[in-house]
Formats: sequence, C-alpha cells, structure tokens
Amino acid sequence: MSPIEFQVRMDAKSLSGFVIYHNYVRPGGILGLFLSVAAIVALIVRWGHWTGMQRALLVALALLFLIFQPLMLLQKANAQLHSKAFASPMDYSFGETEFTITQDGKSETFSYSDIRKTVFRKKVCYLYMSTVSAFIIPSGAVTERYAELKELIKRGRSGR
Repeated sequence: MSPIEFQVRMDAKSLSGFVIYHNYVRPGGILGLFLSVAAIVALIVRWGHWTGMQRALLVALALLFLIFQPLMLLQKANAQLHSKAFASPMDYSFGETEFTITQDGKSETFSYSDIRKTVFRKKVCYLYMSTVSAFIIPSGAVTERYAELKELIKRGRSGR
C-alpha cells in the first residue's frame, strides 16, 4: 500500500472544534455543563422561592459554562491559531508501521504505539500524543482517503 500523504494548514473551525471537544469531554467540563443545566432547572422550577440575588447568581452560574467558558475557549483557540506553531502547514505521511510529520523542514517520526488515544469524528480525527495535546487532522485535508487513513491508524494501534 502506498503511504497516505497530505498537508494540513490549521483553520479556525478545526482548532476551535478540538478545544471545545477536549474541554467538554473531561470531568470538569461535564461537571460544569451539569451545574449550568441544574442552575437553569432550579431557576425555572423554583422561580418564586428565590430572592433577586439568588436568581442573579443562578443565571450567572448557568451562563458561566454555557456561554462564557465556550467564548473564552474560542478566544484561546484563535490566539493559538495565530501563533508560530500554526504559521506553516504540516505535511503528514502515514505508512504501515509509522507516520511522519514535517513542518518548516523539521521532521518527526512516530510509531502508532506512541498514540495515547484516537478520536474519529465525521469531519476530523484527533491523534492524542499526550493527555493535553493532539494532532488535528480534518477529513478535508485527506479527501478521498480519509476512511483508509482511519483503518490504517486503527490497524497500526492494534499492532496488526
């Protein structure tokens, strides 16, 4: 099989999607969403029992994780997108036993066993190399070979 080769120039949609996903699948993100929804439910169900100050605090709690935190995460992603790390595109080459990433003339080769976690979504793949960082591969960059790439990564991680 020929290597699967493609280039990724990170875009705002892909990076923002990763930052939101990464933060809201962790226990703290799930707890924050739960607290916000619970605050909304408590506000609605017991409206007449809360003082004005209590209502304001419940509204603030609801907005904290449903509006403010996502906006802060999107701002963080936008700042990252304009950093030096994303100034140049990354060239990927996936083979049977390893994959190589090249950026600005510097290459690094990884074994599939180096991948801590993979997340395959319809339009993107996240290859977590640590608990907090991942390579983001939008399906549009791979075009018609995205399904083949997914299978190659799954095979490589399973050791077959």
